[in-house]
Order: sequence, then C-alpha cells, then structure tokens
Amino acid sequence: MDVVAAPDEIFGLTFAGFSARLREAVGHHPRFHRALYRQLMATGGCDPAKEPTWQEAEQTSPGVITRVVRHLGEIRLPQVVSERSAHDPASGTTRKIVCRLHDGREVEAVLIPMRGGAQDGGHATVCVSSQVGCKMGCRFCHTATMGLIRHLSAAEIVAQVLIAAQVGGVKPRNVVFMGMGEPLDNLDAVAQAVRVLTDINGLGLAQRHITISTVGRVDQLVRFAELGLTRVNLAVSLTAADDELRSDLMPVNRVHDLAALKAALLAHPLGRGRRILVSYVLMAGVNDADEQLARLAEWCRGLRVLVNLIPFNPIPNRPEQPSAPARIDAIRSALIAAGIPARVRRTKGDEVMAACGQLGDPTQRRRALPS
Repeated sequence: MDVVAAPDEIFGLTFAGFSARLREAVGHHPRFHRALYRQLMATGGCDPAKEPTWQEAEQTSPGVITRVVRHLGEIRLPQVVSERSAHDPASGTTRKIVCRLHDGREVEAVLIPMRGGAQDGGHATVCVSSQVGCKMGCRFCHTATMGLIRHLSAAEIVAQVLIAAQVGGVKPRNVVFMGMGEPLDNLDAVAQAVRVLTDINGLGLAQRHITISTVGRVDQLVRFAELGLTRVNLAVSLTAADDELRSDLMPVNRVHDLAALKAALLAHPLGRGRRILVSYVLMAGVNDADEQLARLAEWCRGLRVLVNLIPFNPIPNRPEQPSAPARIDAIRSALIAAGIPARVRRTKGDEVMAACGQLGDPTQRRRALPS
C-alpha cells in the first residue's frame, strides 16, 4: 500500500497513491488525476500549460488546476551531473548517467541499446541502481569499494528510468536492477519501484521486462510472492560453484552457501517457460578451469536456468583479468553439451566504466555527509 510522500518522493507513487493524495487536496477528479500522472511519468514534471487535456478532463476548472500545482510544489528529477557515451556501430550508444540526489550523493544508471539500438528499430534497457554503494563486498565489483552509504527510495529508483529516457530520447522497454547496490538488501523500495514502473496509468512496463539481480540473499527471495514480484525475472550472481572459492569472491556465501541458495531457487515460483538467469563472471585463472565449470554444470542440474557468461570487466586496483574470448566460447560450448543452456553477454560501455561491475565512485566513501 502506497504511503503519502513529500513532493520530492512523488515519483515513488503509483497512480492509486498519487490520486489518493490529490483527492485529499482538491477533490475527486479521476481523469484529471490520470492525465496529470501520465504527464509526470512522461516528462518528469507537471506543467498545466503543456497539458491541455487537463482542462478537457471533466471540465476541470483553472482554480482546481492552480490548487493542484500549489499543493504539489516544485517537482524536479535529480540533477544529471555527467553523461559519458560509448558508441558501438553494431548495437548503438551506451550511456552512463551520473545523477546527484537531494543529499548530494551521486548514483549511476546506464542506458543500454538492444537489438541494433533504439534509433534503428531496436529497444533500450535501463540498468538502475538500488543503493549508493553496497555492503556485499564482491571482489570483482567496483561498487564494493564504496561500502554501503545508504539505500535509495523508490522515487530515486524510478527517477533513474525517467532521466535515462530523457537523455537517450527513447522510452525504455526493459529495466534491470543490476547497477550499484544489492537490490534484495533494499527490497521494499525495489518492489515499490516495480509497482510504479509497471503501472498502466504511467510507464506501463511489463513485469516480464524487469529483472532483479541478487548475489544470493536467500532470506529475501522468499518475500517475492508477498511483494507481488512473481512475474519479474530473477538473476543470481554465482561466479563460482564451490563454497570455498565463492566465499572468497563473494562474502555473502559465508552466510547463504551454495546448498541454501539452490534450495531457495528450487522453491522460487517460475511461470511456464521462464528461467532463472545465473550470472557467471569469468576471470582468467580464477574460476574458468575445467574443474570449476564441471561444478557449475552440476550445481545447475535440476534448476530451470540460463547461464549468462560475463567476461570480467577490469576495475581499478584489482589484478584479475577476463578469460580469453576463445576460452569463453569453449566454456559456453561445454555447458551446452552438458545440457545447461548458456550464452555470452557482450560487453557494452566498458570504455566509460559503464559495463557490468564497473559502476561506483569510491571517493564518495571519503566524502561522508551527516546522517
């Protein structure tokens, strides 16, 4: 159930919550409220002069419109402080967008072209962050160097999608929670953001076009059904299929080991034809040996999964290197031969530190703001 929010949290409201708030202020004008909400989600703001259907909706009077604008106050998206682009002739332009939040903290989102790029008849995906920093400490992730600074609100998550749409001049088709932070560490805000993103009165995205990624918060996976997330896609960052190595690479494994994670995934509700995406970041000499891959195939047996092989994207002050392209292709072939569906994720945006595992600004850790 939506909670009435302050004006800077307006982007975190579904239409039902938004309309309830306006009813308290100016009365019941449902079509007027809907027109206003659509404009808010399409443009990131409210301007009566740019929405003539307001006056047409139930002949809403100028006086009501004035009271609504006064009640909502000034509505602003977070400030875009930088935008870096990497162009690929085959797929289009990947854009990394850095947004400054109301408290001065900065968060990163990425607009990713798919299937030839939105400008060429394809579509776009927005990779959003759910936290400023992250406490999970994964060795192959740049965000981990920040530590956890704070959670993002649902409004701050939704705002990233609206900003990316404005920067790229496209309406995103997909949203993936694979940016800064561990989404299941902030699951209530993530679930509310999904409700807003899928609201048919606003952006109207399909749940099947939303993916929530986790390093393996087994304790939170069981909450998906109660939060209405049964039709979103689930991605699990695995990266090693033996407990000793995974605990070294991903400290979460010391709390929720591979057996517990697999049991939780076996119990996770999946619709017909749906699979869990298992992400495996390939690092040369670390987790790409035949023995490790045999363990990966064995761990995946019995699960409805698609293994997503991701070449490690170098990050500052880390010695790891990606597995060679030929080795990655051989791994994919071996997994498929073992009956495990697998694909290779093509790297996009690594030139501007926008690829998987590269988001984050560790200097924010040293610029702590008062809590």
